[in-house]
This record gives sequence, structure tokens and C-alpha cells, in this order.
Amino acid sequence: MAVEATSAYNDNMTERKLSFSDVVEKALSGQNFKKSLTHDQTPLSSSVEDDLLGDEKYEAAAIYAANSPKGVLRNSETLDSFKNVKHSSGLKSPLLTYCEILLSTVADATMRPSKADSVECVQCALEHGKIDLVAHWLATDVLECSASLGALIEKHAAETDDPRQLRLMYSLASTAYTRAEYYKQAAVAMCRQGRYYGMLSFARETRSFKSEDYLAVLRAVPHLKLGLLLVDCPSLPVKEVFGVFQLETRRDFIRALANKKDLMDLMQKDSKTSLSDWMTIVSACEEENQWDEVT
Repeated sequence: MAVEATSAYNDNMTERKLSFSDVVEKALSGQNFKKSLTHDQTPLSSSVEDDLLGDEKYEAAAIYAANSPKGVLRNSETLDSFKNVKHSSGLKSPLLTYCEILLSTVADATMRPSKADSVECVQCALEHGKIDLVAHWLATDVLECSASLGALIEKHAAETDDPRQLRLMYSLASTAYTRAEYYKQAAVAMCRQGRYYGMLSFARETRSFKSEDYLAVLRAVPHLKLGLLLVDCPSLPVKEVFGVFQLETRRDFIRALANKKDLMDLMQKDSKTSLSDWMTIVSACEEENQWDEVT
């Protein structure tokens, strides 16, 4: 069909501007294409054969669209055409077929799909459980990454109970965010994998993280280990880290600090946590009968 459609497209370009559906319809009306799918000239009539013809049709149409002259059909309108196709249960999704072919031809076409179309392709793959396909697309850098793409992958990660898939999905989200230069969101995705040291190295490499950015990451992933690292590495004030945690975690935080450090020494070095702030921390612990347990 790709040959038939190309011929139809080229024959009519000088006459009028054809839509994608016009090209496909014209190509499918050619006897050569129909004969190539049948053993004789008898029209296809059974539902099974009709379904096979339909499946072949969309794959060929996707090949043509992805390889259209100057990429004129590599657009949202074409994607929507495949998205709106109703197909028989059990057959491969026409949209997934198109997305796979579209992204496999990025190098030849020298153009990625738009940010919106990249999101649609990933959404389609995830809906069909094709996580490895999304990983391949990101590894080969054929997607136009955006915050929306990272958020989509994160959303699907939160819906899985499989630990392996969970780690993979957050890793993919982190990659998408990083390429889109949404570094804070990438750092959060790393922490959700438990990669706290990796996140700190990443944050230093970007040279864009400020104290408030680290605290925003901690608020998103309020893990005790992360809080302790933030007191150590970027040297965040104890009062700020303490304030992020819920009451039940505060005792563990102060106890862990006391086990790791001399609290008196820490009080002297932490110039941004005043004596008044330390008294507030002590009062909060005393209210929960915690201070005696950590001192």
C-alpha cells in the first residue's frame, strides 16, 4: 500500500491538496493492492479476511505516512486519524502500529514527533503494557521530551505494584524530565527509586539547585535518609528539614542526627538554625514525649 499511496499522492499533488484519508482511500481502491492480498480476483468477503485486510491496510498506511515527502503527514492530524480508527478486538491497535513506525523512522525523516504527539505515543504504548518499548524510544532519543511526558510516565509508575516496573518507570520519568530540563522533577523521580546519593550528584552537576529546591524534593519524598543527607551534603538548616517531616518522623530524625553527630557541635555549626529554632525543636519533641528518648 505504501507504493500505491505514494503513487496516488504524487499523481494528485498538482491537482489539489489531498488529505491523508484521501490518499489512503485512493490507494486502497486500486486493484493491484487488493490483488496482492488475495489468491485470486474474488472479492474478500469473510469477516476474518476483512479484518486481515484492515490490519494490513493500517500498517501500510502508517509506513506511507511516516515516510511521506518532507514529512508532511508526520503530524497530529495523522496521529488522530489512527487514534480514531475502530478495530476488531484481538488485532493490533492501529495507533500503536503507527506510533512504532513513526518513531522507528525518526532518523531517516530527521524529525521527532511534536511534544504532544510524543506524549500520545507513550500513552498508547503504556496502555498496551509496552514499557520496554517506551524505554527503547527514550534510549534511542526519538521522543520530544517534556514535563507532560515525564508526568505521564510517573502517573503510570504510581499505578503499578511490580517493584521492577516501578523502578524502571521512575527511571524513564527521570530521563524524560532531564531531557526537558525539568531538573527538580527529575530529582524527585530519582528519589522515588531510592537513589538519594544519585540525586545529590545529579543536583550538583546541574548547578541549578538552591536550598528551596532541595526542600521541595524532600517534601515530595519525605524520607528520613534523604533528610539526613540534606543536612550533611548541601548543609540545609536542621530547622528546615525538621519542619518538613510529620510528627511521627521528627523523633527518628533527631535520634538519627544524635547518633551520627554531636548535637552540640551541630548546633554551633548550623548558623541558620538559631537557638530559638532549637528550642522550638526541643519543645516539639517534648510535647510528644520524645526528647528524653533521643538525648
